[in-house]
Amino acid sequence: METTIIRNGIYFDGLGNKGIQKDVVIKDNKIDAVLDKAPTIENAKEIDASGKWVMPGLLDIHAHYDAELEVMPALEESVRHGVTTVVIGNCSLSAALGKEEEIVDLFARVENIPAKVLSKWMLGNMKWTNVREYYEHLDTVPVGPNIASFLGHSNLRIHVMGLERSFKERKASEEELQKMEKIVADALDAGYLGLSVDMLPFHRWAGVYSPQFTGYSVPSQLAARSEYKRLANVLRNRNRVLQITPNAVDKTSFATITRLSQGGFFKKTLKTTIVAALDLKSNERIYKLLKLLGFLGNKVLRTKMKFQTLSVPFLNYGDGPVTPLFEEFPCMIKAISSDREGRRKMFTDQEFRKQFLKEWNHKAASVFPKALKEMWVIKSPVEAHVGKNFDQIAKEAGKEPVEHFMNLLAEYDTQIRWKCETSNHRESVRMELLNSEHCFPGFNDSGAHNLNMAFHDGALHLLKQAVRNPDIMTIEKAIHRLTKEPADFLGIDAGDISVGKRADVVIIDPTKLESDLNTEPIEDYHPHFDGSYRLIKRSGKVVQHVFINGNEAYTNNGEVKFHEALGKEKIFGQLLRSNWN
Repeated sequence: METTIIRNGIYFDGLGNKGIQKDVVIKDNKIDAVLDKAPTIENAKEIDASGKWVMPGLLDIHAHYDAELEVMPALEESVRHGVTTVVIGNCSLSAALGKEEEIVDLFARVENIPAKVLSKWMLGNMKWTNVREYYEHLDTVPVGPNIASFLGHSNLRIHVMGLERSFKERKASEEELQKMEKIVADALDAGYLGLSVDMLPFHRWAGVYSPQFTGYSVPSQLAARSEYKRLANVLRNRNRVLQITPNAVDKTSFATITRLSQGGFFKKTLKTTIVAALDLKSNERIYKLLKLLGFLGNKVLRTKMKFQTLSVPFLNYGDGPVTPLFEEFPCMIKAISSDREGRRKMFTDQEFRKQFLKEWNHKAASVFPKALKEMWVIKSPVEAHVGKNFDQIAKEAGKEPVEHFMNLLAEYDTQIRWKCETSNHRESVRMELLNSEHCFPGFNDSGAHNLNMAFHDGALHLLKQAVRNPDIMTIEKAIHRLTKEPADFLGIDAGDISVGKRADVVIIDPTKLESDLNTEPIEDYHPHFDGSYRLIKRSGKVVQHVFINGNEAYTNNGEVKFHEALGKEKIFGQLLRSNWN
């Protein structure tokens, strides 16, 4: 094992201590020493980190790489941004349980990966049949970053109840509930972080192999509250974590989550992480309610709730009518599931158009701002559309805006690509949420909604904003919030580069944070996507070096280099099991 000496960097241990110039010695996969001046060591590799930050690798608390890591285990699009640990199995979706075809249908629409691609990745390749065998499998995968996982409740429900009952029956039988409890307990014994549950109706079944359920909300959303409670109690008794995605348009879901998390005289408080706290354009006061819920829950009602907060504007892309933003429109669920000709008929049908207009103008709570002036065209068969919003395009044509928008969808369908910044548009509010003790920086959704958004670099953007706003958040606090703080909450050994710890180390050039971080994603036609693409991000020369398990996985000293063994040999990332019992 090569010894590496990182000299003259500003060392942040991840524990919240102020950065100080030190030399860091990496040996035998661990932090061997942190010294004012390290001695010369024969044959050691030396890195001059003068003016750079030497800090723990970043922890992505909300990723959806469950399918991708089976074919692209290096997870380069996270590693290049300094991420050394990712958490998968979120939003009730995981690969731990289920038939291969069910996994494809569960992932395809939510992750926006073509079903033919997912089928190539998964069909014939799943050799595990239960939660323990899945973790045994993950232990053999040559992953780039470390991985930890929740068990997905949708998978659990399908596995125990069968596909049809999981969609059609809210109440599981007592026998089924006992089977679920046993499987969750087995998963916790194996080291899973906990269970992920989904209440958000916009996550839907693709229906490639089970078309009778096309457009249905994923099974976790259909469960009775009593089922959530039974499974939450298994987690509670073992100090594990419930990851939950609330129903953003149903305020009672937050009351349910509070009751699930709440402790008492004779029961433990359940650690709960919630997706997500956003500053919505459709309701710019909602973030205050979220902060209030966090305060009331954690300070008054004895909960341990942490909202996940995105550190950048929530920028989404859509292809004509196909976008997760339209999943909250009842009339659009069928349209998204249809083909071009089917959608053309819908958007030329007067009854459908009336329904679309009614839902567009509805005043109920909505993540999507439903404002054509916020929706900017980036691709179109009509060159004059590009760079304009749909409101401008309609006015130039002398048409009523929403009517004209429907006409464009009928004529061009997915040939028109547009973007919309739905939330997190005010930096001051973002920083208020990111600094809140009731929130965790995260919700990057790395690997999810591949054609619609890309936030792989979310943690770096928080560091940039901390530099801009030192009166709100110090650098050492920002680093702690991105590393050791969430690792301790989740119960995994990560986020700390004190002497003796695993050497997951990142070297960052803080002078590049302002200039090199891109806000717009780019299209990546990776060979494994079989002609399709995904949105990814680039962060210039911000991240200079990434060490995972003491091995240098990534270098960017003018030329980007991934280690040739990354994703091929099991010398980098490890499967991190929960250390809470």
